[in-house]
Amino acid sequence: MRVKIEFQPKGKTVSVNKGENILQSALKNRVAIRNRCNGNGTCTTCKVKIATAEPMVSLPSTQEMRMLSEQALTEGYRLACQTRVYGPILVQIPEEAWKSTVKEQIERQRQEKEGI
Repeated sequence: MRVKIEFQPKGKTVSVNKGENILQSALKNRVAIRNRCNGNGTCTTCKVKIATAEPMVSLPSTQEMRMLSEQALTEGYRLACQTRVYGPILVQIPEEAWKSTVKEQIERQRQEKEGI
């Protein structure tokens, strides 16, 4: 079964397999979400906000509860690599993280062109 994820501020909606995590879904569909630990839940760089009133996502993992404050979890923040999707949701990517990811990609492309 497929479910829809809308990513903001990117403005992109994707259809993914039910039970897939948000980070995998984003990367497969070319939506930039920073991550340093390759989805192990140890760096918090993939922190996103679930902006759906009653999100159909997995409960916070033990790893998430260690890495995010109770207040952050209450406000809807989750680690994209630890959160599985079971129904349509709206994911808010923190803009500063999104901008820095785009800048990193542009810099990487520049270096590849220049052979650095």
